[in-house]
Amino acid sequence: MASPNIANLSNIIGVTSATSSLPTSGTIVLGAPTTNHVYKINTVMAANKTATSAYITLTLNRNSTTSYYLAYQMPIPGNASIVLMGKDNPLYMMDTQSDILSATTATASAIDVFVSYEDIS
Repeated sequence: MASPNIANLSNIIGVTSATSSLPTSGTIVLGAPTTNHVYKINTVMAANKTATSAYITLTLNRNSTTSYYLAYQMPIPGNASIVLMGKDNPLYMMDTQSDILSATTATASAIDVFVSYEDIS
């Protein structure tokens, strides 16, 4: 089924998703949109809860076959947070592409990830 025409909308729902204590394996921080929905990613923030630097990789996985790096091994200083994506550079996740946003870190449980997005249908 085709993604909705975002010029002719029924709903725009603001959502904030949080993933606590990222493990070292790839973790889905935002799953694929449901049928006839598009997710407009406004902000992705990562917070390092430890005193030493930690690194994060943010990936867009498309159709379970192709991965695109949005941030690759970005350093986050100890006890600090960074904005990986801001509202000035939105990303649209499509239901027709089975897009999934995932994150990986080399330091288990050091990083929390927050995603602010609009669920458009």
